[in-house]
Amino acid sequence: MSEVNRVKEDFAQFGGDGPKRVLVADDDIDVCSLLERVLAPIGDVTTVHDAEAALALLATQPAYDVIISDFSLPGINGLEFVERVRGGAHAAAVPIIMISGHGSLGVGDRARAAGVNAFLDKPFTLAQLRATIGICLLPRVRFA
Repeated sequence: MSEVNRVKEDFAQFGGDGPKRVLVADDDIDVCSLLERVLAPIGDVTTVHDAEAALALLATQPAYDVIISDFSLPGINGLEFVERVRGGAHAAAVPIIMISGHGSLGVGDRARAAGVNAFLDKPFTLAQLRATIGICLLPRVRFA
C-alpha cells in the first residue's frame, strides 16, 4: 500500500470529516517537502521556514487544524513559538506537534511544558507521524 493511501486510511480512521489545514514551520526545506507530500491527502499543507512567518500566518489565517513545528528554528525557536501561540488569541487551541533531532537533550519535556500536544524525535517514521497527526485530529470533548 502506498504512503498516500495509508495517510488517507489513517485520516479516515481518526475521524477525517473533510480536508484539514496543516501549518508546518521548519527551516529544513527537505523536511518541508516530505511533510507536504505525505500530508497532502488530508488537505492543505502550508510550509514556512521560521516562526515569525508562522505567527504572521496565524494572525491572519488562524483556521489551522494542526501545527507542526521544528524545535530549531532561526530567530524565535520552536519553544518560544509554541508559547506565543498558546498565549495568543488566534490559535491557542490548535494542536501542536513539535519535531526535533534534540530529543535526548530533554527537548521533549520542555516542549510539553510549553504546550505542545505531541513530540516526535528525528528521525521519526511515517507511521509515527501519521499516528501522531491522527491523534491530534481526534475530536475534542468539550465540557460545559
